[in-house]
Amino acid sequence: MKSTLSPGAQAWRVPGLNRQVLLFLCHSLLFHIALLGVADILLNFYLVSIGYDTGTISLLQSLPRLSGFLIGLPIGLVANRIGNRRLIVLSTVGLALSVAATALTQSLLVIALSRFFWGACFGANQVVKSPFMVTLTPSGEHTAQFSWHNLVSMFSVAAGSALGGALPLVMSGALSIAAAGGLRPEEMPLAYRASILCAALVLFLSALPVLLLKRRPVGAQRKRAIPGFGRSVPWRRVLRLAFPLFVFGISGGWTFPFFNLIFRDLFDLSDSVIGGVIGLGWLFMGLLPLLNPFWEARLGRAGALTALMTVSAVAFVGFGLAQALWLAVIFYIMAIGIRNTMQPLFQPLLMASLEAEHHNIASSVGLAFWNMGWFASALSFGWLHAAVGIRAIMLLAAAFVVLNGLAIRLTALRQTTATSGAD
Repeated sequence: MKSTLSPGAQAWRVPGLNRQVLLFLCHSLLFHIALLGVADILLNFYLVSIGYDTGTISLLQSLPRLSGFLIGLPIGLVANRIGNRRLIVLSTVGLALSVAATALTQSLLVIALSRFFWGACFGANQVVKSPFMVTLTPSGEHTAQFSWHNLVSMFSVAAGSALGGALPLVMSGALSIAAAGGLRPEEMPLAYRASILCAALVLFLSALPVLLLKRRPVGAQRKRAIPGFGRSVPWRRVLRLAFPLFVFGISGGWTFPFFNLIFRDLFDLSDSVIGGVIGLGWLFMGLLPLLNPFWEARLGRAGALTALMTVSAVAFVGFGLAQALWLAVIFYIMAIGIRNTMQPLFQPLLMASLEAEHHNIASSVGLAFWNMGWFASALSFGWLHAAVGIRAIMLLAAAFVVLNGLAIRLTALRQTTATSGAD
């Protein structure tokens, strides 16, 4: 399509950004503030306030990964039929409903079902986002585009985490909630419930920018019928390329759902302080991947990922061993910030390794692997916490971050060898 921009405007355009990308970034801004910021940081606190222990919470945190795994592959098979844009909107609305449902009950069964539904919607959402995003810019701008998206997403989660730490205090004052049972007003279930419902509303509104995106013409790839699809997919290659996400999920499941409880357990911090610390970590998760184009140019995507995962693992070891709060915060920021360079580098690597018609299925297989790893580790957190303690769990996470980098390197070497053989 012919550009309507003047030559001067085109020369000064920021790589990876255009009107369509900016609209999508508006969606991601609201989505991440609400879902992975406010709602995520408050969920564990809400569950504790209504009487659930660490073992039950780890079970509830693992359920979304189970449903995400179950929905991942079927969604990848039918996403071309549904349309990626439409599926993003539907799954976002479903996530808003599941977040609201969790906050409106104290029933373990209802919370478990809402968490299961949360995982199914989140899985569907994540399957199609990367394939949809690569249609918004030329292939040469994908790494820059994913880095910008990561920056906005992580800044949003940082802001949402800080907001989530303070929102129960605001709600307790606005609703005149009294202290009871040894809990401060901001630690009462009603304060958490009102805060999570606010997050659900913002999450629902985040679907609006996606509706403003231009509809893309239905090409031959989307028109392909599903019958016979399995015969055309290079399954062995897809499974091999996506496998590093399984290892990535294991290290994530032991850490991200529980960082709020980890800081409360190790350093006895208040909710608002924990929200600030976690928000600071997410801030660096947004900033550090901006250097991805620099590392990619010098080491290649796979080489950069291997090196960065190794450095992240060292930081996880430091976090696990740190006794002083300030030192733990520094290592925490380094560990998760450097680890998060994975997605903005790996997703373009995965997409570039396959034909466009296989992007959705590769994304769904990758998500299934990631959910499998996350489910297993999140489910085992409660048992490991009682058996070996939090510090040992951080050392285990560090080991799997190293394995993540090695898996990517081995995959890249096999791909290079196969390409050379074909030549």
